[in-house]
Amino acid sequence: MLQLDRYILRQIAMAFVFFTFILAGVIWLSQAVRLIDLVLSSGQSLIRLFEFSLLVLPRVLSMVVPLAGFAAVLYVVNKLYSEAELVVMMMSGQGPYALARPVAAFAALVGLTTLLMTNILAPWGELKLDRDRQALTTELANALIREGRFLHPVDGLTIFIRRAGDNGRMEGVFLHDERDPERPVTYTAEQALLLRDGDVARLIMSRGAALSYSPENRLLGRVQFDDFTYDLSDLIADVPETPQRAGALWTWQLIAPDAEVRALRRFNRGYFLAAGHERIVFGVHAFLLPILGLAVMLTGGYRRRGFGKRILAAVAAGVALIVAGMGAKSMVIGAPAAWPVSYAPAAAATLLSLVLFRSASRPRRLATAAAATTA
Repeated sequence: MLQLDRYILRQIAMAFVFFTFILAGVIWLSQAVRLIDLVLSSGQSLIRLFEFSLLVLPRVLSMVVPLAGFAAVLYVVNKLYSEAELVVMMMSGQGPYALARPVAAFAALVGLTTLLMTNILAPWGELKLDRDRQALTTELANALIREGRFLHPVDGLTIFIRRAGDNGRMEGVFLHDERDPERPVTYTAEQALLLRDGDVARLIMSRGAALSYSPENRLLGRVQFDDFTYDLSDLIADVPETPQRAGALWTWQLIAPDAEVRALRRFNRGYFLAAGHERIVFGVHAFLLPILGLAVMLTGGYRRRGFGKRILAAVAAGVALIVAGMGAKSMVIGAPAAWPVSYAPAAAATLLSLVLFRSASRPRRLATAAAATTA
């Protein structure tokens, strides 16, 4: 590799690390809020939170790496333009295709990294995260018996305990169950006892009341009880061997599902097929975005007033590629037989990049010919 290529690659790599760090931090926070609530409400340590954060990281990086690679190339090309370094490179005989060589090497690395994230690390992290999350909800002693805190073991279930004693005994229990949105029920009890036998868990509440609201009749019903048994067995259900979400399945399972995958309750042929091809498309787009950005930036020659409009055009081209990919995914969801459409935006971006590179190299050839004629 030429020394000039190494110099450009080093500049892009430094910018890439910076953008990756910033974007990953922002997106990770939005993804990790629910995990933080789950871990802390279950009484787990910070080490457990760190483990969960690592499992979320591949999914975050699969979104961040393509964007960071695209932003790094735009930043470095604009910097080289502003400092006239790119002009010197061109005057020394470096054409657009030669300048694209280090960017293409960087784009290939970004594309391979994205493919690794989306097809291997992210599904593995999602699968491990699902099983660890389920394991947390099954630890009833830690998840439920916590004094003075509103806990949410699962979505739609809220528990508050004023005082917790030994052997699963509790005082001042409040339990709100809205897992069935049409029939929410609130239970209060002076005392309660948590009993578990294998996969069966029961919460025995004493001297309490059950409140339920009927939206149809607009009536609030109240039933007092001396003893009431609340079933918590679904919280400790065994984790199925086959993942139940598309994000936790391997790519080949999404594209060519077997009978076990097709039997899943949430199975949708169009959605699973689109999600599988989307993982491959992510890697292809991660490769094309830096090259497309460079092609747009090189078109039009040198401008002393800066390249603000050209940067906006490059960003618009990148956004158009991403939006077109989302539109293709929606089309495949509705019509699974149209899955080749998933790769149409990538083909269009490749063609556009070649046209722009050819357009960028043509003025140089004309200028060179004119200079030779004058001489």
